[in-house]
Parts: sequence; C-alpha cells; structure tokens
Amino acid sequence: MSRGSFNNPNYNDLLKKTEHYDKDERYMAISDLCEALKRNAAQANSAEAMGSPPPTSGGTGGNTSRIDSQTERRICSAVLSLLDDSSNDVQTVAVKTLSVLLITVQEEQVVEIAERLCTLVLDQSKSDLRDVYAIGLKTLVETVPASMGNIVSQRLIGRLVDGIHTNSTTQKKGKSTGVSSSAEDKNSEEIVLACLNVLTDLLTRFGSTANSITLQHEPLLNVALSQLASPRPVVRKRAGTTIGVLATAISDTLLHRLVERILDQIDKAEGLGKSGKKRARKAHTSDYQRTLSTSDLRSADTRSLIRTMCTVSGTVGQRLNQGHIDRIVPIFLRFCDPEDAVTGDDEDYDSDEIGGDADGMAGISEEAAAAMQVELRESCFAGFESFVLRCPALIQPHLDQIIHSSLAYMRFDPNYQYGDEGDDDEAMEEDEEDDEEFSEEDEYSEDDDMSDEEDDDNWKVRRSAIRTLTSVVEATKHDPSKLWIAEYAWRKNSDKKATVAGALVNRFKEREENCRVDIIECFTRLLSFTVSAASAGVLVLASSSSMDDDALAASGAVVVDLRSNVSSAIVKASEKQLSAKKGGERSKSSAIGLMSTLCLAPGGIGGSEQITSVLTHVKSILNVDDDSKMRRHSANSKSLKLEALCLVRIMVSCKKHDPTHIKNALLPILLPEICQCVKEDWYKVIAEALRVLLEVPNLMILGSASKPEMDEVANSLYVAIEPRLAEHDLDQEIKECALSASASLLSVLHASLSMEQKNRIYELLLERLKNETTRIAAIKTLSKIGDAAQSNDDLDLSPIMNETLGQLALLLRQQSRRLKQTSLECLETMVLCLGSDGDVGMDDGLFDSVLKDLGDIISETDLHICHLSLSASNSILKARPSTGPSVKNHILPAALTLSKSPLLQNPALSSLLVLLEEMTTSKAITFDNLRDMLVEQIDTNGSKSSKQVISNLAECVATIAAVAPPAKQNTFIKNTISAIKKSGDGNAQTTQLNLLVSGDLGRKVDLSSMPGVADSLQQIYDQAFGSSNEDIKHAAALALGRASVGAIDAFLPGILTALEKSSGKKQYLLLSSLREFIHCYREMEGGDLSSSVPLILPHLEKNCGNDEEGVRSMVAECLGSLACLEPKMILPVLQELATRETPKKVVVRWTVGSAVKFAIGGHMSPNELAPFMPTFLGLLQEDDLAVKNIALLMVYSAVHHTPQLVVGLMKEQILPQIYELAQLNMERRIDLGPFKHTVDDALPLRKAALSVFATCLEKCPSSLDIPAFMPVVAKALADVEDVQLQTHTIVISMCSRHPIPLVAAADSFVAPLEKTVNKKKGQKTGTELERVYEWIKSGLRVMIAVSKLDGAMNNRKFAEFVDRINNSSKHGPFLQAVEDER
Repeated sequence: MSRGSFNNPNYNDLLKKTEHYDKDERYMAISDLCEALKRNAAQANSAEAMGSPPPTSGGTGGNTSRIDSQTERRICSAVLSLLDDSSNDVQTVAVKTLSVLLITVQEEQVVEIAERLCTLVLDQSKSDLRDVYAIGLKTLVETVPASMGNIVSQRLIGRLVDGIHTNSTTQKKGKSTGVSSSAEDKNSEEIVLACLNVLTDLLTRFGSTANSITLQHEPLLNVALSQLASPRPVVRKRAGTTIGVLATAISDTLLHRLVERILDQIDKAEGLGKSGKKRARKAHTSDYQRTLSTSDLRSADTRSLIRTMCTVSGTVGQRLNQGHIDRIVPIFLRFCDPEDAVTGDDEDYDSDEIGGDADGMAGISEEAAAAMQVELRESCFAGFESFVLRCPALIQPHLDQIIHSSLAYMRFDPNYQYGDEGDDDEAMEEDEEDDEEFSEEDEYSEDDDMSDEEDDDNWKVRRSAIRTLTSVVEATKHDPSKLWIAEYAWRKNSDKKATVAGALVNRFKEREENCRVDIIECFTRLLSFTVSAASAGVLVLASSSSMDDDALAASGAVVVDLRSNVSSAIVKASEKQLSAKKGGERSKSSAIGLMSTLCLAPGGIGGSEQITSVLTHVKSILNVDDDSKMRRHSANSKSLKLEALCLVRIMVSCKKHDPTHIKNALLPILLPEICQCVKEDWYKVIAEALRVLLEVPNLMILGSASKPEMDEVANSLYVAIEPRLAEHDLDQEIKECALSASASLLSVLHASLSMEQKNRIYELLLERLKNETTRIAAIKTLSKIGDAAQSNDDLDLSPIMNETLGQLALLLRQQSRRLKQTSLECLETMVLCLGSDGDVGMDDGLFDSVLKDLGDIISETDLHICHLSLSASNSILKARPSTGPSVKNHILPAALTLSKSPLLQNPALSSLLVLLEEMTTSKAITFDNLRDMLVEQIDTNGSKSSKQVISNLAECVATIAAVAPPAKQNTFIKNTISAIKKSGDGNAQTTQLNLLVSGDLGRKVDLSSMPGVADSLQQIYDQAFGSSNEDIKHAAALALGRASVGAIDAFLPGILTALEKSSGKKQYLLLSSLREFIHCYREMEGGDLSSSVPLILPHLEKNCGNDEEGVRSMVAECLGSLACLEPKMILPVLQELATRETPKKVVVRWTVGSAVKFAIGGHMSPNELAPFMPTFLGLLQEDDLAVKNIALLMVYSAVHHTPQLVVGLMKEQILPQIYELAQLNMERRIDLGPFKHTVDDALPLRKAALSVFATCLEKCPSSLDIPAFMPVVAKALADVEDVQLQTHTIVISMCSRHPIPLVAAADSFVAPLEKTVNKKKGQKTGTELERVYEWIKSGLRVMIAVSKLDGAMNNRKFAEFVDRINNSSKHGPFLQAVEDER
C-alpha cells in the first residue's frame, strides 16, 4: 500500500482483498488493515487527549479517526473469518489484528467477537483450528479495555464452565460405554484445556474486579476441582493453575473450603516408600476407602492435589491460618519421610522401600511410578518453600521437621554411589587421598558414561529440597545461629548428626550441576547472613585469632565457630570445584563466590597452605586462552576471570589474612597473570585487574617485603599500569581504575620507582587533570598522593606543584559543586605538602591568585564549601606566612561577612576560628585590628543581631584573644569587664557579646591566674542574673558555665552555693550554667571531672522533683551528660531514683527517663548502660502519661543510636507496650463557653510509639513481629492527620522491606485510605487548603505503593478501591501530581 493510502485507508478495498483466492493477497490485505487500525487508534487517543471528539467516517476512507459501526462490523467479520484461513501466516496476522481491533471498535462488536470465538473454541468440529481460536480468545481477554471487562466476563464465564462440564462428561461417557473414542476424548480434552486457559486469563485480569466473575466463584471452584480427577495429567495440571489464580480472588470462606477439601483428599493417600506401605496395610485392614468425587484416588490424583495445594499456598499463603498449616505440613511430610531418603551408598538400601503407594500405582510401569514419586515429592518441597517464605511465623512449629526432611532428600540419589559419605575427619582424609589417586576428569567421565537406565529424575527432588533449605536460610537471615548449631540425624539409619551448614558443605560433591550450584549458593547465603548477624551483634564468629572461648561462653553470646574444620572444609570443597577439568562454569563461579564471602569471616580462607592452593587454582582460571578448544566458552571464561580477580582483590584487601602469607603466595604465583590481565580486551576484566594491582603496594608494606621485592613489584606494576594510564580511547571505568592504581603505586612504592618513571606518571596525571572527563578522578588521585607526600619526605611533588595549584584554582571557578568540593580538598592536601619550606620554588603570584579564587566562593549559601575554602586558606597561610597580606585582602572580608551570618555553625565555624587564630599568630593582622573588625559586625545598621550571630562573634573574639600575648590578654579582659559594667542593659547586644567573650575566653585560659579577674566576673555574672533583659540573663548563665571550665575552683563552688540558696528563675539560670559547664567539659579531651561529681550530684538529686518542668529538663540534661562522663557513679543513682517511692515519684521518674534519653543521645557506652536498661524500661509501665511518653522517647533514642541495648528486651518489655500505646485513645471535651474543644491526651503517646516502630523497622527489624503490628497500622491510618501522615511513611517504607504482611492486611487499609483520599476541603483556603491536598496525596502514595506489591491486587476489596480511585475524575489531578513527583 502506498504512503497516501496509509494515511487514507479504503476499508472497502481492504475488506474485499481479505476474500481474495490468493493467500498472498489476503496476507497483504490483513497486514494493511492491521496497520490502518493501529493508526486509527493512535489518532483517536490523540484527539481524546486534546479534548476534541474525533469525526466519524464512512466506509470509503479518508483522514478520519473513527470508523462507523457498519464498517466496524464488517471488519470484525473479516478478521474472524481469516482465523479459519488455510494459511498459517494469514492466521497469525489475523490474531495480531484482533488485538488492535479490540481497542478500536465499540463494546457491542467486542462482545460479538468474544461470543463468536467462544463458540468456535467449544465447537467439536473445529479441532484443527481450535488452537488459533483459543489464542484469539486469550488475546481478547488480555487486550480488551478494562471498562469492558465485566460484560465480556459475563458473556464468557458461563459458557466456558458449561464447556468444561460437557466435555468432561463426554470423556466419562465414552469410557463407560466401551466405545473406541480416542479421537473424541482427545477433542474433548483440547476443549477443556482451552477453557481452563481462558478462565485462568479471565481470573488473572478481572477475577477481583468483575462482578460477573465474583458471582461465579463457587461454580468455578467446583468445576476446577472436578478436573483434578481427570485421567489426563495436562488437564490436572492446568486445573491446578486455574485454582491457584482463583484462590487470589475468592473470599476467605471459599478459600477455607477449598483448602479443607483438598487436604481431606490428600489425607486419604498412604504416602510413599516404606512408611506408605505401612499406612496402606493399615488402611486395607480397616477397609479404608479412598475416593475423590466418584473416582479412585490414584497417586496421580494425589500428585495433582499436592501440586494444587502448593500453587494455592504460593499465591495466597499469607491468607492461610495456623490450623491450615498444622494440617498441611504433616500431610506433606508423609510423602517426604526422611526414612525413605536413600543413596546408593546406604548399606541397607532396598529398592522396594522407595516404591510408590502400596496399590495406588498398580497398573502403571515402574518408570512411570518413579516419575510420579519424583513429581509428588518435588511438589511437597515446593509447598514447604512457599510456607517458609510466606508464612514464617505460622510455619515455625514445623520448621525442624521441614529442615530434617530437606536435609535427608538433599542427598536422595538411590541410583548412584558416591563412595565417600563419611562425615567425620577420617572420611574427609580419605576424600583427600581419593582426590590424589583419581582425577576429577575420571569422576565426571564416569558420570557421563552412566547408562540411560541408571539415569533418573531424582535430581529434581534434591533440587527442590535444596531450595527449601535456601528458603529456611532466607527466613532466618537475621539470626542464623541455629543452622550452625542445631544437629539433625539426616542420614538414613545413622546415629550421626549434622548441622545444616555441615550437611551443605558435605554435599558440595553433588553430581548434578544444577543441584551442586544451588547447594553452594545456599551455603554462601548462609555464610553471608552469618557475617552480617555477627556485625550486628546477634552472634559471635570465633576464629583462631578472635577471642578466648571461655570468655565468649561466659558472656552468654551465641558463638559460631569456623575453626573446627569448617573453613578448611569449605576451601577444600571449593577447590575441588575449581579443579574440575570438565566441571561447569556455574559451579566454578559459585565456588568463587563462596570463597569471596568466606574472606569476610574471621580467619578468612585460612593460612599459608590454603592461600597458596586457592591462588594456584585462580591462576589456572586466568591462564585460560580463547583458543579453538575454549572458544565456545570464551564469554563464560571472561566472566569467570572477572570473578576470580574479584576474589583475589577481596583476599588482599579484607584484612582477615596474614599479609605475609598473601604476599608470599601472590608474588610468585599470580602477579604476572594479573599484570597480563590488564592487557585483556574486555573492559571489566581490565578494570578489575587494575583494582587488584591497586591493593598490591599496601600489601607489600603490611607483608614486610624486602627492598628487592618492592623494586621488582613496583617495576611490574608500572609496566602494567602506565600504558592504560596513557591511553585515551578507553572506557571511563578503566581510566579511573588506572588513576587509582597509579596513586597507590606512587604513594607507597615511590622509593622503588626511578625518577623517569615518577615524572612520567606526574606528566600523565596533569594530562588527566586537564581532561574534562577524567579531572575529578585525577583530583582524587593527586589528593591520595599528596596525603602520602605529607608523611614521606622522599616523595617530592615540586615538579608538578605550580601547575597543579594553578589548575585547581581554575577549577574553583566552575559551577559544578562536586568539582569545587574535590578541588578544594585536593588544594589543601597539596598545600600541606609544602611543609615549612613552602617558599622554595613557588610562585608568589600563584598563591595570590589562588587566595582570590578562594575568597570568591566563601558564602553562607554553601557552608561546606565555605569550610573547605577557609581550611585551604589557613593551610596556605600556615605553609607560606608571607601570604598574610593576600589572606587579609582576599579572605578576611569574606570571612568577616560570614561571621555575622546566623547560618554559621559546625565545621564552617571551626574553620573560621582556626583561620582567625592563624592570622593572629602569623601577624597577618594585629590582634587589636582584628578584634575591632569583629566587634563592628554587630549592629552596624542599628538592627538587632540574632543570638547565634552574637555567640559566633564572641567565640571569634575569644579565640584570637586566647593566642594573644599575656599582656594583651590582661588588658583585654579588664577592658571587657569595664565594658560590661558600662553598657549594662542600655546596650544589650554589646553586653551580651562581652559576657559571652569572657566566658569563651575562660574556656581557653585560666582566668583565676589573673589577679582579681575571677572575683570581678563572678560579681558581674551575679548582677546580670538580675537584669531586666532576658538575653543578658541567658548570656550570663552561659558565660558563667564556660568560664568555670578553665577555673573550676574559682567558679564552680559559687554556682553550687548559689544553687542551694536560690529558687525560681535564678535557679533555672544557675542550672543552665551547670549544664553548660558539664557540656563544655565533655568536649575537652582527657578531662577528668570525677572529683567534682560528688559535689554536683546532691544538688541535681534534690531538684529531680522540682515542680518546674524547665528546671527538671536542665537537671536531666546535666545528669545525662554526667552519665556519659562518669557512668559508674551516675547510673546507680538514676536506677535508685527510678524505683524510689516518694510523693513526687512521677516527676522524679520523668526526670530519670529524660536523663537516660540524653545519655543515650550523648553516645554513652552501651556496655555500661545495658545492665540498667530493664529497670529504666520499667517506666513504660507507669500510669502517668508524661512518664510513659518520656520512656517511649528514651526507647526511640536507644533504637536509633544503640539498638543492641534494647534488642534483647523488645519481646518482653517494649513491644507489648508499643502495641498498647499505639492504639491508646484518651479524648476529653473541654467546655470553653461558646464552644467545646476536644483534647486527646494520648496523642503524643501514639505518635511516639509509631516513631519507635518506624525506627525499629530500619535498625532492628528482626526484633519485630510485623504481622502482629498490622492491625495497629490499620487503626493508625484512621487516626488524626499527624498520625496518619506518620503511618503513611511507615507503610511506604515497609513496601520494600516487608511486602508479604502488607499484602495480607491490604483489605484492612481500604476504609481508612478511602476516607483520607476523599477528604473534603470545605471552606479552607490558602495554607490550610494546601495541607488538605498534601494529606490526600499522601494517602494516594500509600495506595499506589501497596498496589504495586506482588499479590496486592489479588485482594478484591483493595483492587476495587484502587479501581474506583483510578477511574475517579476528582482524583485524576492528584494522581498525576503524585506521578510527577517520581
């Protein structure tokens, strides 16, 4: 068809050609029609998006967007007729056209197409084309618009069910009359399969949303269950799939009926093997009848039922209850009895013992019976896997039995003898001897030579058992200690037991690669989870160099010991996989991954012998050439090389091995091969090889290498790295790795490089620095080399210093923040390399230019860049004091402007203080001038400066005064005292500044050493407490506390004496001084306050019960800070106060809880606090709401900062209270005259409880019972706005961490979420209206997040809710806004 006809299709001509006698003409006609319909649909969608309805056209074509109804009907008829076409190609395009047609034509035509296709599928005479019709019907179900789902389902569902009934009856009738009807049976079977297929698709797409299907759930369930008795395996399997999909949509009542019905039938089966025979004999003795509907229960039926049960548990496992699990597991275990799990090595092995049901398999061949057993057991283990992953709490009582069975069937191989089934050390030694006598190639050759009669499908059972063990490992990942400690008698008729970990290692010899890889990967996951649990403190990994076993046992910690042959066994088993000449790439890859994980455990892969052996095997992998013999494996070999290099890098860098052992093995065995890998073609191998070479220089130092060794290694590394560093046309990853490797080489082994080699590297580094794509990596490289040069005088950077500083200064003018940051860090590092002789060979104009660029980027808009710029300026001034005038001209103005910024804090403030101090000591500016400049920053325009500005300026002035000469200090402090007395309340800002300056100076200088100063300041502070200006009072309190740090004996007794006599506001101010004193003392290094604590503590104890909450808060902060300094003195006091019975016990306990919260937030040692935590957690049981609230905040602080403090106490003391308080509601009405106000006293408790839960999800998820908390979450979703928003955040975060409990509780979220998203705005405007809109969008975010979880839309109630919101025009703008946020 021409381009013009594409734009204006003539449907009449196309429809005529679809009836042409030539199949090519028909093919072209239907293809053109398909393309025309696609464009028509696109135009219609475009017109709809623009808001203009498309015009209607006739059948003669034209540039139109909608086809009239008559033409639509003709097109539908033509497409349906072509489904009967004699050409397969025409049929294929007709099906494709059908999918386009369904979104183009009206609902009436869609229904007609559906009914016509259904009629053709059910037509007995259309057997030849039934597959085409079935595909067309499936295509219709998959592509029909969602709005037509209900009407299409209504027209199809009843006919499909009748089709299954009718054709199932035909099969039975043909068999009962004895008529030879194999063709008729086959035809009926095809119809049933087609109907089940379409039903499955219908249920998948519309099962939860279409009312027409909902009304047919019970008939659908009955007809699908009836097909489980079909003699055709494929029908039974397809029916099971349909039931699995149906289970996601049916109600809980129907689901319970379904499970009970299936279990009742499975329960009538005897089982397999020896135990099955015993049950069979017992059943026959009691005239036990086995029936399913009207047919005998065969083994095939049992297999189908179990497979169906597994499918149901896999899709809706979270909806099963404890009763279901308690029935299912014993039934499944009947078919997976460990007694029947044998191998060819079992001496008492009897082939009859693994036979099928006693008589359930009569009349079928031995091979068929064996296949049925395999499939039956495979289905059972698949069910176990689903239960463990989806119902971890419900399956817990049966977990030991499942593990036992899985371990037994992991070795189920009755037709093969391994010959080395021993578990003890002697057997392991025999293994080693056998390995020496027989090559791996011979072993695999024997496997390959096995006859077809010996080969079997038992590996499928082993694989399914291994997958079950993998699910157990996944379910116990937070605490896998049981899998290392608990022992199981996993061998048949053996008294010896093995742990799960030991059994997995013992099975690395598995002959089937699929199973072998699964075993290795399962153990790798177990080891990885164990290392993670050890890092989290859940258990302890012991090694030969770890810690004393007696100490571990005494501490009560769970110890997993890798020393007792575990590590060596892992390494030997992994090496065996690597040395297998005919072993698969996947096995080798898994073994490498396992050893990489083992490197993270204490002791790593072992000592010198193990390291040498592993590196030798790695060498054989790196030496594989892509010759004709290995060409077909070249891709895999490259991937294996990459993984092998990763293993080497981890071994070298993990610090779990003796560096000398690594060095002695790596240099002769592997270093040449690694250098050769740098010349490979694949960029990933090159980059990884460079990463390995990056670690080698440090290894040489740690391994105490000799000078000749260092020289040889340095030369080898240079030869390997330099070409990649110099080459331009390379992948970015290679360039960055080459730069990192060169940095490591130059930083560590510079003494072993010639001057020519070093200059070459310098030249290339400068070249990379000037390149836009590599400059950031080059800057980091120079920073690393500069760090090394600071501690190594023989690493001279003077050849590149001038040019490097110039380039870095230019980069500071770029807009990229990341580039500025890395440039500033490198600039400071390079300047520090100048040392005390920084003047030699340096350009004076260069530093002036650099300082000018630094001054230009000092601004309060980016405090981190400010910090780096000030720090670099200070380093330049320190290294080259002659730059003082440049610093004064370019940096000081910007620094003074920054000093009066209210945003100045933390690192930026510290850097500013250091710079000002250096400017004073280096005499870049005089003390008096700088002090005057700083003081002038206050109130320059008559406006009031903030407290933060005054505090920062006071600290700046005190800093420069502290480094001034003693005479200057004396004069300055006396002038400050005079200024305070003179200004008084009249000039409040100046008074505040001078007060704070005196205090900050007292932190740095002992003011008591200056005659009369301490007494004068004491009087000034005391007078300031009586000032009418609150800011002056506050400044005096802070100044008194800070001055006490440098002169404890002069000021602290006065504070304590006044505290004893004062009350009210002055008492609060004195406690503020005491708090500031303790806080400043904590910041001092090496400070000892133990002698003063006995003096302070009685006053704090006395005020724990003060009626003023502000005073108690100050007391709590003081106690918390003191607890960090002197835990052994303070914690017993807090414990006694928490249990003391006094009239004011409520406020005292509130103070204790607040003090503990502050102590935890102050990073107190967890070991010191842990013994007292049970007592402090008792505050959660108090009746007073304020005490409960502060206790919750204390728990929150513990979970956030040191979760190990409370993990062990969660279940008993914390979680029950969290569940209760998160639902506590204590509303009361307050009569305010004209109106009444409702107050909820428990609201802070609910918010705090949810905060604790949210933090536990992140910090210690293993301590939570997530399913038990779901009702709390559902109730919180219906709470007040603040609680709702908090809960929305929790639910969204849980979607990635705990999806299964959320899916199970999805229906309970519908009512509160629907209420939230339908929130009415009322008469609200402005910010209140925006708040309502944000509330609605927050609820929609939760709905969208949950709807994307696997299985959530199978919940009918939730799916209907989502469908209502998505189809609501009112919510459209909100949904679009949420989508735009992503």
